[in-house]
Amino acid sequence: MTRSQSGGLLPLNPEIDRTCRQLRRQQRARLATEERIDGHLSSDSEEEHGMDGDYNQHQGNPQQVPPVNQVLGNNPIPQDHGVHHPPQPGPTLEYYYTPRIADIRPVILYPPIPANNFEIKPCWIQLITSSIQFHGLKDEEARVHLSRFLQLTNGFKLNGVPDDAIRLHLFPHSLAGNAKRWLETQPPLSITSWDDLADKFVHRYYPASKTTEIQREITHFRQEPDESLRDAWERYMGYFWQCPHHGFSDAFTVGNFYSALSPDSQRVIESLCPGGDILTKTPPELNQMISTLAARDHSWGQGSRGRQSRDRGVHAMETRSGLEQQVAELVQTLKQPNSLIPGRGLATPPVAQCQWCESSSHLVEDCQAMRESTTPQE
Repeated sequence: MTRSQSGGLLPLNPEIDRTCRQLRRQQRARLATEERIDGHLSSDSEEEHGMDGDYNQHQGNPQQVPPVNQVLGNNPIPQDHGVHHPPQPGPTLEYYYTPRIADIRPVILYPPIPANNFEIKPCWIQLITSSIQFHGLKDEEARVHLSRFLQLTNGFKLNGVPDDAIRLHLFPHSLAGNAKRWLETQPPLSITSWDDLADKFVHRYYPASKTTEIQREITHFRQEPDESLRDAWERYMGYFWQCPHHGFSDAFTVGNFYSALSPDSQRVIESLCPGGDILTKTPPELNQMISTLAARDHSWGQGSRGRQSRDRGVHAMETRSGLEQQVAELVQTLKQPNSLIPGRGLATPPVAQCQWCESSSHLVEDCQAMRESTTPQE
């Protein structure tokens, strides 16, 4: 077929092998049909030339050839009999190894916003990327990051735009490193709301082992020897802030803290209870009383542990520096050639002498002069 006679391009056939097998079956059926038709026509020709009676009998009603469809059965002759269609080439390797834009879909399905002037301000993104960034490291707190993110974005307002929609657009900018890659590897369009995104983030970076660890810290809490009541209470309540789903009752919270205090701190709390018995207080009352004591501790016990620790550190550093200086001076003195001569180097240690006669050859208990003077004369 010449270029001028060629028609339009044939449509792409994704199952070229199956079509090839079908065409081969049709070709074999066509050949078989042609052979059967040729044999039938040859038989009629022999009867026509060899038997005149039969010819006259069929003269008025000639022998009819069976219909082609009856001969072929379920394999009709194709309409394009005699036309050869070249097989269409399949997709190249580039098709399979090159990403397509249709396969790149966002992870978040943003809800429709009625406001027509919705626009994320660049200064908001810059503020988030420069102030709060979560990398997914082991020592980072997912709940702390969420709290700071909400505190920062509560001031971002747009007319007609829900707050959750603003958070949903801004939260990906607060992630970096491994946390950013985690969000990008989520299934396409799998996040549809802010609550859904926050739940998946907490589930990923706040595992059950974290809850168990904090619960263990609460149950095994103890006041440090140099820790003030205020510092102990703040450290204790920090565990509950990190794990709001701790599951402990109010009675256990205050009772466990009281039992973890030193005897001096316990006596301070007991002094404010009727008869010195904390059991006369309800859990909320005891909680409020401890909070009040911790606040008052700001004036008389704040930072005692820190100051003592710093003082111990300063004294230890000064003592170590003094010892190092003395050792250096001693080594320098020993290096001098006349350091062992009395009067020219190291000081000669004092020699014991008799306090009675002031002699250095013997002690006072061996002094002969003292014995003679104290012995009665006959």
